[in-house]
Amino acid sequence: MRKLLLTFLFASLPLAFTACGDEDETPIDATPDAWTWVDVPGTECGNGEQTGIGVNPNEASTDLYIYLQGGGACWDERTCFVLRSASNLSTGYRAAQFQTDGTRDAYMFDREEPTNPFRGMSYVFVPYCTGDVHGGNAVQTYGTQQVHHKGASNVEAWLPRLVSTFPGVKRVFLGGSSAGAFGAQLNYERVAAAFPTAEVHVLADSGQMVTPAGTLLDTWLTNWGVTIPAACTNCETDFTRFPAYLADTHPESRFALLAWSRDGVLSNFFGYSATDFETRTLQLLTTSYDGRANARYFLKRGTQHTFLGSLDTLTSTTGVALEDWVSQWVAGDAAWSNVLEP
Repeated sequence: MRKLLLTFLFASLPLAFTACGDEDETPIDATPDAWTWVDVPGTECGNGEQTGIGVNPNEASTDLYIYLQGGGACWDERTCFVLRSASNLSTGYRAAQFQTDGTRDAYMFDREEPTNPFRGMSYVFVPYCTGDVHGGNAVQTYGTQQVHHKGASNVEAWLPRLVSTFPGVKRVFLGGSSAGAFGAQLNYERVAAAFPTAEVHVLADSGQMVTPAGTLLDTWLTNWGVTIPAACTNCETDFTRFPAYLADTHPESRFALLAWSRDGVLSNFFGYSATDFETRTLQLLTTSYDGRANARYFLKRGTQHTFLGSLDTLTSTTGVALEDWVSQWVAGDAAWSNVLEP
């Protein structure tokens, strides 16, 4: 069984994932309003080397934006070492990569932009180098090479550091693009348990949890060592149940999805034609988002992939600017509603 039995800390607190080993709770020493790379002991990239996180604190803020980087996925010798469909798997990700990573300069991290929804927050950048959508805890041998799928255990390694560094945080915004979008959803309960007195909200950019073709879902969960909450009934065979489980179990949190209907990257990974992927995406929106007050989607028609890189320029054909929609999600605006291009 791949399900993780969750236990309650107290009846009023979020479900807690069991962490392994000693936790390092040392506060991070970082220059305010600037990026600092932090090596985190206990973390591992696919090649087994240690990694870390980037931190950019705003000392005046009680809001924390945690962004999980995307970059594909892999689950066997072909995808990991022939197609190389997962970023940084063999090279790892350390300070040198972070210093040249263009994501640091993205609009969503620009505090000088007056309409940027994240402008006043403290920032955390989580690199991607494990091939498991930030969700795994396993070491596999594919052919003659070993891969450390340690995305979820990495989260458990850096979370105590963030709790100590940001003790007064009141709202946590957990976002991610592509692989990071799936990671944000899979790790929501870990983050919520780490910050039990704060609001925790999710923004999944191009991370629609469609059930992949054939036996892919079982392969992913098994090879990556993904743990699914025991209360998420049949989520191991029907991925679409996971976002519904999150929204229903945590009504105090807001779960936002940004989705391209025929996403060319995701449809390929999930084993569907663009048309079939669109059909399944629309079914996901109907079954897991419609009718839920705390789950909303912004869907555009097309084969593109990811939104946050164009946060300040994208607008739906119905006239809703993406930046305004994300701002409503951040604020908990009653006007926040689904956007579905015809």
